[in-house]
Amino acid sequence: MRDGISLAATLYRPAGDGHPVILVRTPYSEPMSRSLPVLPALAEGFAVLIQNCRGTAGSEGELRAFENESADGLDTLAWIVDQPWCDGRVAMFGASYLGMSQLAVSGHRPAGLRAIVPIVATHSYRDGLVYRQGALQLGQGLGWHMLKAAQTLGDRRARGEDVGAQGGAFAAVASNPDAAYRTLPLTSLTGVSDLVPSWTTWLEQENEPAYWDRIGYTAHRRATAVPGLHVGGWFDLFLGGTIDNFVEISTRAADESVRRAQHLIIGPWTHADQSGAAGELFFGAGSAAAIGLEAQQLRFLRESVEGLDSSLPPVQLFVMGANVWRSENEWPLARTDWQRWYLAPDSGLGTAEPAGDAAPRSYRHDPHDPVPTLGGATLIGGGIDGGAEYMPGSRDQRRLDKRQDILRFSSAPLEEDLEVTGPVTVTLHAATSAADTDFTAKLIDVWPDGRAMGVTDGIVRARYRAGMDDPQPVSPGEVVRYEIDLVATSQLFRRGHRIRVDIASSNFPCYDRNSGSGKPSGSVEAEDLVPANQTVFLDRDRPSYITLPVIPTN
Repeated sequence: MRDGISLAATLYRPAGDGHPVILVRTPYSEPMSRSLPVLPALAEGFAVLIQNCRGTAGSEGELRAFENESADGLDTLAWIVDQPWCDGRVAMFGASYLGMSQLAVSGHRPAGLRAIVPIVATHSYRDGLVYRQGALQLGQGLGWHMLKAAQTLGDRRARGEDVGAQGGAFAAVASNPDAAYRTLPLTSLTGVSDLVPSWTTWLEQENEPAYWDRIGYTAHRRATAVPGLHVGGWFDLFLGGTIDNFVEISTRAADESVRRAQHLIIGPWTHADQSGAAGELFFGAGSAAAIGLEAQQLRFLRESVEGLDSSLPPVQLFVMGANVWRSENEWPLARTDWQRWYLAPDSGLGTAEPAGDAAPRSYRHDPHDPVPTLGGATLIGGGIDGGAEYMPGSRDQRRLDKRQDILRFSSAPLEEDLEVTGPVTVTLHAATSAADTDFTAKLIDVWPDGRAMGVTDGIVRARYRAGMDDPQPVSPGEVVRYEIDLVATSQLFRRGHRIRVDIASSNFPCYDRNSGSGKPSGSVEAEDLVPANQTVFLDRDRPSYITLPVIPTN
């Protein structure tokens, strides 16, 4: 690298010199060949280089999450194209961090890069990975750092270092994740941050946009000059980023040919599972194998390095409920009928506009007893009392029915099938008694047998309702308009089913608990936690509603 650090890599290649190369950059300190299509890529004539990011496995330096991936990736690409086994053409491939490492370089137009395949990758480290509409993504953030801490200990032991003290501190955290989620302040989890310092850095930099701009690639994406195949899942926590990357490059890239060369595939998948089973539902032909995803990816890479237009459709979506794959030309779909479904004082949900004197609804939120996470687009292991409730996918929400800190609004049974495919938002007019708070929203499919299966959900932190770069404190009792981004879905609500929207103020440990104090997440102490009285307004002048992207049946 440009600073003298050496990074380790494993090269797989066909005999002889002069091959197009697939580059995979990973921080996971483990052989990736078992989870990557190395042998199929070799059969297609590619060489495959799997490189360990700095500070992992045999690579020198220290891993500071995402901070060096742009420079290191660019240096690596420049090195590859000079090797005799490379013919000057390189593509990049991989999921999650491996996908983000592609976007970290693609906007810099490196010589030799011909295509990217970012799978389940976010668009912004700050506003899509660490935080979501201002709320700290606690479960996935701490879980990832515990994974990396364990791998860092293994790397250091392999080098002969004494890690006894650090290993003991880490074990104390890892042995009881539920206690770790409730630890305050969050910066005191030294058993993790001593091994992977980005845990503390992310918390300390909450209100420092310059840090996130420096390490991120959000602003560089429209300079991308190569085809891209963006792959996501309806229950992946980076679904919004996958869609945003596709839309940003396909509509704003400088070169029209690059705009046309972006493709999007979204299945009924979680962050790490493409089997077609997500939570408590199995979606039939929804697996990656059912659509030959690996073959599609390799075909895309081969066509791209050859300079050919891809034969893949622009967009491929799996419609849950109908359980079918469908090809489309754009996102969102041009034929979308954007419908407002209003929350009503009698707990109803429908398209009729509210009355001028419609009464508000209220509930009490206590951060000492937050609403527990129950499925969704999560990346968390485990659950309540050793269960699986925190894990991703569609899960039955009836477990939460006895809680008094959730407002539930349900439609009448549908008289006809209703397809909802596209971005979903909930608009609330609400007030709180606290100096800050969160509002959460869930879209739920209620089956005739009573099951209430989660479809998609979101959260907004009150002071960040206008974005994290524009914090706006709220005054207790002030009526404020909130837009909660539920990201997107493709769900057929069947005839006889009900559409339900749940409103609350916590989803823990998916997100950290809002203390009500207005303090940054990392500095909240136990004594800062204060209950809040929440009021949601439902009248004509202050309506609350969900905007559904309804797809006409003909």
